[in-house]
Amino acid sequence: MSLFPGDVSPRDVLDVLLVAFLIYQGYLLVVGTRAVNVLRGILVFAGVWVAAQLLGLTTLSYLLGRAGTVGLFALVVLFQPELRAALERVGRPRGRDLGASGAALQDLARAMERLAERKTGALIAIERRTPLGEYAATGVALDAVVSVPFLEALFARNAPLHDGGVILQGSRVVAAGCLFPLQSSDGTYRRYGTRHRAAIGLSELTDAVVLVVSEERGSMRIALAGRLGPDLNGSELREQLRALVYDRADLNGEIAPPPSPAAEAGPGAQRERGGA
Repeated sequence: MSLFPGDVSPRDVLDVLLVAFLIYQGYLLVVGTRAVNVLRGILVFAGVWVAAQLLGLTTLSYLLGRAGTVGLFALVVLFQPELRAALERVGRPRGRDLGASGAALQDLARAMERLAERKTGALIAIERRTPLGEYAATGVALDAVVSVPFLEALFARNAPLHDGGVILQGSRVVAAGCLFPLQSSDGTYRRYGTRHRAAIGLSELTDAVVLVVSEERGSMRIALAGRLGPDLNGSELREQLRALVYDRADLNGEIAPPPSPAAEAGPGAQRERGGA
């Protein structure tokens, strides 16, 4: 007896499974971004258009069809950053591993603590699978071992590279004074200043783990996958760095959703100053 009754062939089953897989992967690319709301709107638009055709509403069908053609080009322009990030994730190498050593992560966490204690703003990106060469090229090239004194010197208040971001590859500092892309000011994190929005912006476009120290509140946070985590103490920072970088985990769901304005303490949380 045939495993595939009727006119259904193994090739047809494979075809359906591949299409279902591609649709699911496409959904994973947009879930958690503002594009998911646009996707819902497109589905509603397509439903109305199909209903108009089935009901024989010629004029409405014509207008919706024309609007859909123009709308596709408009979506490409409007969501260019999201499309770029999605294509980058598709082409991201799976086996690339530049994990930092445990000692380097300990030094990094200690440097973050000392900067936070002094309320010295800092922005540090740890490269994972996505190369950060294009962002490193915007700063000053370095090749130094991660150490507490060196990171403190880079972010000293009157240092030339204080307002830029630092990029780490493995256990080495490869660039400082770098410019990171800003998260859109009309987004969820619009109340934050340049440094935090730069951390979120880079994490939206890459899989980098981005650390940020508030200059006004002295708080330490991690930006990952376009989301800004809660304030961390020293032990929490070490734990997350070990999981994200050393153990190469993704911490799905452990980066908390953006806090409400009422949950933030003081005006410094609403407008963190400092360059990217």
